[in-house]
Amino acid sequence: MTAPVRTSALRGRVPWALALPGVVAVVFLLLPLAGVLAGAPWRTLPGRLGSPAVTEALGLSLVVSGWALLLSLLLGVPLAWLLARVEFPGKALVRCLVMLPMVLPPTVAGVALLEGYGRRGLLGPWLDGLGVTLPFSTAGAVVAAAFVSMPFLVISLEGALGGLHRRYEETALSLGATPLRTFLTVTVPMVAPGLVAGAALCWARALGEFGATITFAGNLPGTTQTLPLQVYLLLQNDPDGAVAVSLLLLVVATAVLVALRGRWLGAGSGTDSGTDSGTRARTRKSIADAEPKEAAGGEGERTGPPMAAELPDETWPLDAEVAGFTRVRLDAPPGTTVAVVGPNGAGKTTLLRALLGLTPRAWAESLRLGGTDVGGLPVHRRGIAWVPQDGALFPHLTALSNTAYGLRAQGVDKRHARVAAQEWLDRLGVGRLAHRRPGQLSGGQAQRVALARALAARPRLLLLDEPLAALDQTTRARVRHALRSHLSDFPGVCLIVTHDPVEAVSLADRVLVLEDGLPVQYAEPAEVARHPRSPWVARMLGRNAWPGTVRGGGLELADGARLVLAGPDDDSPAPAEGTAALAVVAPEAVSLHRERPSGSPRNVWEGTVRELTAHGGRLRVLVSGAPEVVAEVTAGAAAELGLGEGARVWVSVKATEITVVAL
Repeated sequence: MTAPVRTSALRGRVPWALALPGVVAVVFLLLPLAGVLAGAPWRTLPGRLGSPAVTEALGLSLVVSGWALLLSLLLGVPLAWLLARVEFPGKALVRCLVMLPMVLPPTVAGVALLEGYGRRGLLGPWLDGLGVTLPFSTAGAVVAAAFVSMPFLVISLEGALGGLHRRYEETALSLGATPLRTFLTVTVPMVAPGLVAGAALCWARALGEFGATITFAGNLPGTTQTLPLQVYLLLQNDPDGAVAVSLLLLVVATAVLVALRGRWLGAGSGTDSGTDSGTRARTRKSIADAEPKEAAGGEGERTGPPMAAELPDETWPLDAEVAGFTRVRLDAPPGTTVAVVGPNGAGKTTLLRALLGLTPRAWAESLRLGGTDVGGLPVHRRGIAWVPQDGALFPHLTALSNTAYGLRAQGVDKRHARVAAQEWLDRLGVGRLAHRRPGQLSGGQAQRVALARALAARPRLLLLDEPLAALDQTTRARVRHALRSHLSDFPGVCLIVTHDPVEAVSLADRVLVLEDGLPVQYAEPAEVARHPRSPWVARMLGRNAWPGTVRGGGLELADGARLVLAGPDDDSPAPAEGTAALAVVAPEAVSLHRERPSGSPRNVWEGTVRELTAHGGRLRVLVSGAPEVVAEVTAGAAAELGLGEGARVWVSVKATEITVVAL
């Protein structure tokens, strides 16, 4: 009952100004094809189509179009990848060159082929020397068909590659896959619908090629006379025969396109039949059966590298110097987790990509992991695993195959890679989901699989780019707990980009604060929380932060306001006169009043309530003024003060509640 309702609603949303021309276009395309069906000589059709000449021409058409498609795939797929992925001088000209055969008149394309590959053409003498003659040969017909049909493949595939985010390929490289392996195992499967669509269009165009073929290869029965050429000849002497052969071409092309329709539209790309419990049990048993047995009283017979639990006690400290947009000097002992924080555009992700060697904006001038400088090595040989924000799980692989990908790329045999992958999935609590595809996982499950994949690859440096940002609070807490427990055993250094102060404090041993590509602070979380050297970090931690200049025992702010500071003590000496400093005040240390307060000396100013938000069991009140401030009060106090947006209030902060940090 619901389908008609949805259909009616859809019809109501379709503008007739678009629907009517669309219907006319369908009729415009359909009428000529219907004319072929109406004009076909049905009574004599079997005899005409069964004649030796038609059978021979059909076979030759299939051979020529098949070889043309193969040649187009061999040359066109790499060309499409270059156009979509590589920047080089003259790229726009190359793209124009690719499209040119599509707009050239077919006979002009044939003349161009003669001038290029004919005996008197540019390449003709060299080909003659090799004993190769293309004009007026079957090979020439293949070349002509490929010349006019390859652009359809290149353009379709380039569009598909342009829509594929690079993070999938970059993640594969970080797991140890070579560029060629990445292309074959990640890029090609993920753009398969576009590739199939391009191949279908390419083949269909090659099957119907006429003008370039007859000009370059001639019309020789049994050698170059394909069905389109035979149609041309039959039109002069036997119109009914031409219609019959045209009908045959129409049926063949339609049958192939209909057969490819599901792949063309990308149907089924996210399906997985092996998700029921019986299938999971069978697969788990196959993994267990695949695990090599050890001989009694002796060494096991298995081959391949040791599993995670058998790795030697090797550790990898980090010593790196990054230049470019992000300029950072980093050193950390093994087992250290560094939280990288800062405002948007500060260079956090650029830092990670510079360590990986994936961006021209910044680069590692030196990158030593465990005493070895890997800064000059390609991405797949650096031993650095990267988990982007969305995990970038390969959608065409199951969770188990995703997790085993890095080990397989590093040469581990399939059995051992799958056993190790299952081990990591079990450790992260998602082992039961091993045979689900990423589209069948929740956000938290997908992040655990992504982390398992990175750890299973046995990296020397682990980079996590906001791994919990897309999760809800409950899932984030669970994944954060799992992440913390497994990072404690990691023998290298982990860098985690985050905007969450809870993650920075609970996961990290040290915090690196970046602003405008430069380090502002690099210290333990407790030190950053006590003495933040960045207004952004102070606000991230929920504090008020006002930069200014120390003058006459106070802090002059940029907006002209002045804060009175408490006298220095032995634990917190005051910054020197004229020093740039940051005043930090906790929201709970800010008092609000409806009348100007009196009493002990304090900082007092008037402001306007702009916003009230719940924060746990209390309310946070944003008050505009000089300076702008956030106060934290109870709900009862807010009611008693009559706080609401637009209310005028007085703000007071005791000098002793202000922490001053030199910048």
